[in-house]
Amino acid sequence: MRYAIVSDVHGNINALQSVLNHTTTQNIDGYIFVGDYFGDFPYPNEVVDTIKNIHNNHVISGNKEGYLIDLHNTSQDDWVHNQFNAIYWSYNELRKDNLDYLMQLPTRKEINCNNGKKALLLHSITDLFKETSLDILSSSKYAQLIDEKHLTHNEFLEYIKDLLLNDEKFLKELDAIDSEIIIFGHTHLQWYVNINGKTLINAGSCGLPLDLTTTAPYTILDIELDEVSVYEHRVEYNINTLVSEIKKSALYKNAEDWCNIIIPQLTLARDQISFFFQHVWKIAKKNNNTKWPIDNNIWSKAIKSWQPIKTTKK
Repeated sequence: MRYAIVSDVHGNINALQSVLNHTTTQNIDGYIFVGDYFGDFPYPNEVVDTIKNIHNNHVISGNKEGYLIDLHNTSQDDWVHNQFNAIYWSYNELRKDNLDYLMQLPTRKEINCNNGKKALLLHSITDLFKETSLDILSSSKYAQLIDEKHLTHNEFLEYIKDLLLNDEKFLKELDAIDSEIIIFGHTHLQWYVNINGKTLINAGSCGLPLDLTTTAPYTILDIELDEVSVYEHRVEYNINTLVSEIKKSALYKNAEDWCNIIIPQLTLARDQISFFFQHVWKIAKKNNNTKWPIDNNIWSKAIKSWQPIKTTKK
């Protein structure tokens, strides 16, 4: 059984279609989608329609889908925080059938594979492992790591394995998990590791990768008898076309500030948002105003003074 694993599309239908076109050459038997289907690009309905129409798929929700449930239970009169303008727009843009579909997705799912092994699907692995070395495998920490050490992807995979093998708490918690395969996303970093007979797979972000490689990632899980094999793929698509489409979209009209942070993330494949929010909190603390959601006055000051962070090429 060969599964194509896709995560964190974030409304980027251009990347998703390119990935799905590539999978047609890979003898794929099934598809696994592990959350965050909208939020940063102007095609939420197109993404959801595409995923819904794929046969033999396994689909779970991510943190973005959690926002939909929160908004659904809140009066739109209270939708006044500029930091959420892209989420507000996406909620209203989604057709009712797609909104209902996303809100009913499970947060976790277990698949019984054809060789007797079980695969656990969830969006963020740190929901499963608390206070372990996995906490430092974030996109912002990755950016800092690459800036300092200039690791290749294979060196990064070895770095992860060494990190986790030396974390006794993680190893103990891993041993207690019944599933042999754990599949997730959320950090926008593509990686996998085999440890103590178990396989962890982060499919990266199809729509918004943050590992300094702008091509769209997906991962193949190949299960054959007692063998579990993992193959990482990257697929090219026209990012310049997407940027032009964003700037002409209703999303850009309604959430220009957010889009102007996302676009450098897209073109550089480097975390901007985490560092932007660090910038926001410095301004908030300076103004003695650390309320959450962020006060619109603080948000405006942060937007006006923010400069995108440049990338270090690998």
